[in-house]
Amino acid sequence: MKKRFLLLPLFGAFAYLTLSSDSNGPGGNKTGSHGGSASCGSCHGNSATSGVTLSFVLDSAGTPVTRYKPGMSYTLKMTGTNTTSNNLPKFGMQMSMVSGSGSSSVNAGTFSGLPAGTATHTSSGITILEHTQRLSPASGTGATGTTYEVSVTWTAPVAGTGTVSVYGILNAVNTSPSSDDAGDKWNTGNASFTELPASNVGVNNVAAAAINVYPNPVSNMFTVAGVNGTVQVFDVNGKMIATVAVNNTATIDASGWANGMYILSVNNAGTTTTKTIVKQ
Repeated sequence: MKKRFLLLPLFGAFAYLTLSSDSNGPGGNKTGSHGGSASCGSCHGNSATSGVTLSFVLDSAGTPVTRYKPGMSYTLKMTGTNTTSNNLPKFGMQMSMVSGSGSSSVNAGTFSGLPAGTATHTSSGITILEHTQRLSPASGTGATGTTYEVSVTWTAPVAGTGTVSVYGILNAVNTSPSSDDAGDKWNTGNASFTELPASNVGVNNVAAAAINVYPNPVSNMFTVAGVNGTVQVFDVNGKMIATVAVNNTATIDASGWANGMYILSVNNAGTTTTKTIVKQ
């Protein structure tokens, strides 16, 4: 009889830890990167729900960008929104950034400036940012329209890494104080960012050498000649500010641009090269 009384408290403690363990972070890699499954498991419901939307923004000094400059630091923001009728006042999350695909993917860049209530761990060589406690929403109290947000500093990897992808999972949880159940709502998402070509890429072939950009420096208008394709213009932070179709020649208006250096990604008859131009 004494053994029964001793085992019951131990069993109860084990059950509590099992049911509430994800409030301290699930561990492993639930984001879907590196070929892993993107899931919160049956504890929080068997499948993802579209009722929690998920989006990612790479921010450069207040400006969202789709391309990154190697070695530069950005703010990486994951935002979830509750569009269900459930009251979901807390949330948990995981996020990872990788290059490559499937099980051959590897870490891309580094996380720093971790927000309160989060930490990083490594799973199969991939750095995972995750919650260490139930997190509070950025706005709202759990009802429809409540938003959940995590922002972290991400320093881009070295030149030549190429396209990188962020993977995330967000689990908005209900008011159950000590257990995970099907009333919790989770969803996953991902986004990709391409590497900004280096400004000092040389001209290595005749087709590239035939491309002419003038005048350079420019005050107002400049001409791109020798191109049959498109020209995309990026600032030094990787923000695309113009896309122009070119049939041999085209004139581009730079009068509204801030002074500084700009990078032209030129697709000429299927071959991509870069040029730089200075606005002054």
